[in-house]
Amino acid sequence: MVISICSSAHSGDNTSYPLMLLYKAALEYDANFTASEFEQEARYERLVLARSRLLPGVKLKANLAYNTQAVEYDDAPPFFQSGHHNFNSNAISMQITQPLYRKDRFEAYRQGKAEARRSNTLLAIAKQQLILDVSSNYFSVLLAQNREALVNAESSANKKLLTQAKRGFEVGSASITDVYEAQARFDLSVSEQIDAKKYLNVARRSLATLTGIKSAWIGSTHQNSRLQTPSSTMSYWIELASINNLNIHLAEQAAEIAKHEIGRTLGIALPKVDLVFSYDRTSASGSNFDTGIDTSNRRIMIEANIPIYAGGAVRARIKQKRAEYSRAQYQLIATRRDIEFQVEEAYLSHESGAHRIEALKQALFSSQKSLTSMQRGFELGLRTGIDLLDSQHQFYAAKLALAEAQYNRLFDYLRLAALSGQLNADNIRHIDSVLN
Repeated sequence: MVISICSSAHSGDNTSYPLMLLYKAALEYDANFTASEFEQEARYERLVLARSRLLPGVKLKANLAYNTQAVEYDDAPPFFQSGHHNFNSNAISMQITQPLYRKDRFEAYRQGKAEARRSNTLLAIAKQQLILDVSSNYFSVLLAQNREALVNAESSANKKLLTQAKRGFEVGSASITDVYEAQARFDLSVSEQIDAKKYLNVARRSLATLTGIKSAWIGSTHQNSRLQTPSSTMSYWIELASINNLNIHLAEQAAEIAKHEIGRTLGIALPKVDLVFSYDRTSASGSNFDTGIDTSNRRIMIEANIPIYAGGAVRARIKQKRAEYSRAQYQLIATRRDIEFQVEEAYLSHESGAHRIEALKQALFSSQKSLTSMQRGFELGLRTGIDLLDSQHQFYAAKLALAEAQYNRLFDYLRLAALSGQLNADNIRHIDSVLN
């Protein structure tokens, strides 16, 4: 069920930091992230299971029985009496086994430690992806709100111009062409209003799917946000990503797990040595000789199990695991190359975004000047309504393009932080401070 947030619940700091609020809500609401948390918990238990096979194992068995025996002796001494014997018996036994040399189990334990690290990495990746998803949807909502506001403003201006064109036509200062053009622009802006409303509703629903929060309370941000980031070279970001990128860590851990799998498989064919302590006690009220028996036995021994031949299965498994390890190594190489490309692409997009924003700001300034001049020319009869409509549309298009470029650069900043393994709640606070 989607949670509706009233304005009173988001007064003060919450509305000042909407992205942080949405991220915290997503941590609790998003089902995929919750599933990742349980997956991490399940994977971590593999280490506990592997360690348990290196610790002593204790077995305890007990039984209580009623025995009926029929005994017939052939050519036996007189004191061996044939016949039926009925008696009760009970037995208890305990065995403690401590592995001394089990290469397969030691490798499985090392493998379990790598699996535990891998589970933490997977959860960290899921958390970074959640930040990116929430931020992307949040920026989509803001952009959709900007678009709706600009479309509404343009439609209002078109309606005003249509009214002026009709009045001008009535008094003979405007042509019927001006009226038709103004009417067409106004009708088009009405359809664009419908589209803008649809996109805004879709964007809000998409964000609510992640956070459980209806985002109608989110206000549009101003158009002059500045993102201050450290001026670093591309090589710096590439080097940082090669050390901290979580997907590279994941590929490294996969290769480590595959390497330990080779050792574990090889260990299956090696001797196994255990230290075994056992205790057995048996008590019976009767026996073949019509006498009760109580026996106990204690043993401490070193037990060796040496596999000899398994039809070539072990050799085939080792060959298979070595091939899988080679595959993991090449996948690591491919991951490093892919991450390097992604860092380059994100860096170039981030840097070019700054230049694009400056260019769009200049375009918006020029469009504003052009629109003002066009309005004066229209009022003086030097410009037609069509000219004014074109100038007006250009102004609103530049304003929307600037907003989109700013949101794209903010997202590029988050992508770059994620690729370099630095994305966390501090980046969210920074975005909130930029848009506040």
